[in-house]
Amino acid sequence: EAAWQLSSWDRLTEALQAQDQIDTKDFQVQLGDILLQLHERNEVKLQQRLQETTVEVAHAASLAAQDSYTRAYQHLLRLHLLSDLHWLTQKQQEPGIAQNLLTRCDMSRPSFGARQALLGPLKVALQDMNLRDEAKAVELAFSRLCRKHGEPVAMEHPDTSFQGTSNELRASAQLEWGKILYASGAKHDALRHMLQLSSSCPRAQLLGARWAADASLLLPRVAEAEFQQAKERLNNEAAFFHHASYLDYLLKSQISEAARSMSQSAPAVKKLRTAAHAPFDRKNLVTFTFRGYLQALQRGTKRLHFILNRLLQLAWECCEVDVQKQDMVAEFQQEAAKIPPWMWYSVLSQLISRALHPDLKKTFTDIIKNVTKEYPQQAAWHLVQLLNSTNPDDRSHRELGQDIVSDVGRQKHDLHILLTTRRKIAEDFGKLASTTGESISIHFARDFPRLVGNGTQAEKWQVLVPLQSQMTATIPRLDGSALRDANGNHFFPDVILSTRCLEQVEVFRSKEKPKKVIFLGSDGRQYPFLCKAEKRGDLRKDSRLMEFAAMVNQLLAKSPDANRRNLAVRTFHVVIISEKCGLLEWVPNTKGLRHVIDDLWKTRKHARPSLPQIKDMFDRSKDPYETFTKQVLPRHPPVLHKWFLKCGDPSVWFAKRVLFSQSQALWSMLGYLVGLGDRHGENILLDTDSGRLVHVDFDCLFGKGLLLERPEMVPFRLTQNCVAAMGITGVEGIYRQCCEVTMEVLRDRGNTQTLLSVLHVFVADPLLEITKKVAASELAEHRVQTARYTISEVEKKLNGMLNVGAAVEPSKDNRESVLSKDERKQSALGRDRGVGLSVKGQVDELIKAATCKRNLSEMYVGWQPWL
Repeated sequence: EAAWQLSSWDRLTEALQAQDQIDTKDFQVQLGDILLQLHERNEVKLQQRLQETTVEVAHAASLAAQDSYTRAYQHLLRLHLLSDLHWLTQKQQEPGIAQNLLTRCDMSRPSFGARQALLGPLKVALQDMNLRDEAKAVELAFSRLCRKHGEPVAMEHPDTSFQGTSNELRASAQLEWGKILYASGAKHDALRHMLQLSSSCPRAQLLGARWAADASLLLPRVAEAEFQQAKERLNNEAAFFHHASYLDYLLKSQISEAARSMSQSAPAVKKLRTAAHAPFDRKNLVTFTFRGYLQALQRGTKRLHFILNRLLQLAWECCEVDVQKQDMVAEFQQEAAKIPPWMWYSVLSQLISRALHPDLKKTFTDIIKNVTKEYPQQAAWHLVQLLNSTNPDDRSHRELGQDIVSDVGRQKHDLHILLTTRRKIAEDFGKLASTTGESISIHFARDFPRLVGNGTQAEKWQVLVPLQSQMTATIPRLDGSALRDANGNHFFPDVILSTRCLEQVEVFRSKEKPKKVIFLGSDGRQYPFLCKAEKRGDLRKDSRLMEFAAMVNQLLAKSPDANRRNLAVRTFHVVIISEKCGLLEWVPNTKGLRHVIDDLWKTRKHARPSLPQIKDMFDRSKDPYETFTKQVLPRHPPVLHKWFLKCGDPSVWFAKRVLFSQSQALWSMLGYLVGLGDRHGENILLDTDSGRLVHVDFDCLFGKGLLLERPEMVPFRLTQNCVAAMGITGVEGIYRQCCEVTMEVLRDRGNTQTLLSVLHVFVADPLLEITKKVAASELAEHRVQTARYTISEVEKKLNGMLNVGAAVEPSKDNRESVLSKDERKQSALGRDRGVGLSVKGQVDELIKAATCKRNLSEMYVGWQPWL
């Protein structure tokens, strides 16, 4: 391999002739032989070697594919490479060879190892065929790959290494050289390099302006001029986005100043102070920021989700502190009308949450109506929560829903029928979910004839099965003519409709009596859902957290390290019928973690104490830590690792354990970030097919567990069974690595703003519990302030804060303190323990806190910290 990579053909010939020292069946040996025949221009032997090697690799791939796609993938990569080499020998005189090869390479797994295996041999082959420009294009792609994955880059300065190539290729190489310098830490050299290129390369001007602005090396007026010139020269999404992002950065300080003035000044003085000291023209700053973001969307979709989420948050903030809100609303409404409905669909639930804002109601309602007209089947499920709102004190939700339905229905009669029918179906599901009692006997055909399709002709219905896949628009990267000609319907999968539910309804024995209902799809398959009502909780939390998890998945997919490990949260769709009930997509092949452990204990000879017995132990104990470590833990040795031993195939056992460790790490970091509590064994499910963990029931959010009568002292569940199931390395192997990779992605500066923008929807929806008595007139403002405080706590965690650890008991005497009573209570919960920790430091402290036996001994008994 070293010989052909260095184009050392003499050494390669010697190595291949040493038959007794090499394995002729080894792929690298076969690849070296193929490249040698290509070098010697021996066409007959070349085609013969290609054919023989292809047959052998295809045979190996077919055997490996019987086990799993993962095991077969390396063989598929080899077939990909052999196909490229064969194509290259046939098409060497055609133009655009490198572009075709690189386009094919983009179809492979976006990991460094996979793409290196393709690009390396192709570069050598192109060089040997004297296709200099093509070889240099592949070399440039490989250098870009190394930079993005943090690997050493062996690229020489373009002035020498790309001399004699085309002007376009040389310009791309110069641009890449600047990026390599910047990534390696030589930022001043990178800026100097971009400055030299800026006159001939507009992309260099844009990059230089970005980097200089990030380092605060440019005055605002100079930066503004640089971005404006780059926009005029490039006229693409990147130029408009980065200009708007810079203006957004300036606008944040103005919003913060306005917020301070609002809190410190009388209303009559507020406007005078903010105008007198503003260093910018606030009207232009606000309108140009919104216009820039929305015009970026008209030129490309690469940053679609960030822009839309940021716009919604920014619009809310401008209205809250009255920063040119009238000008902002006018600009927003004018530019938003130019954005196609399929783009707005990706934030439809957030638009619905914010649609009651008095300043933004008309703008957001118009967008919702347009989306509903274009995608009625999907949008109707989102609108159900408005139409069936059960809050007696808030009729505005129902009125808004009725206004949307009537307005859309007047324009299209069939849409009126669809939306009205959807509301009636949702009402039936709401009644079904609310049916409780000690002995429930549901005769589906009799009690809910419409749901099983036995109603009158007027009651017949046809709805989209609300699966996650059916409700999600997968929007590719588009620009130019592809964006202008895009059809939003192509971003959804083939529609699966249903006209009835099956008559069998399974009622579960838990307190709320959830029911399992099954839609019969138009494709002949059955799709189960959990129809559930919450007396004290709010299912909108489940829906919002799944949206947040979906955004995290998008960010993880962009990270090479996370992508290489296939890190992704298993999400499911939640249809909000009303604040208290909804339909949850059934996650198949799952079983509660506690039930899995209980089943494993049944196979053991020795019995273990029951939950009441353990509770009695703790009630009589003077030292919970001693009771936990000396009485409870010795009687409950870990057993979860034995579940993986049921796999007959070692490769399946290993794959399940790896996926278990990865999913546990991902949920640990995500759960800590959003303050997810109540992670007992029934709220964590184990996918018995894959080994992946799936979390459910997200009512205990944003540190609510810290405010319980028995505060939760651990940041996430990492008990002895969870550690033992990860194998001999425990938390030190895959688990810690995935925790660090996940936290790196979450804490990335570019991702933090996106995540906070998604969480900002909790300001719009009153989903956070009020922990103290508040006057009715102050309730709305108190909810907003509570949500803002909560999101600021999340922001602290993204900056390296810890909010974990054993309780620090407050002083028992009544000495005076500068802290309020509420703050002194909070201080007992270990708030703000550590600031600005590195990712590795933060992860390490979190793991220590989660596995600390003293912390676990303080958990309430129902959480079962010994499992």
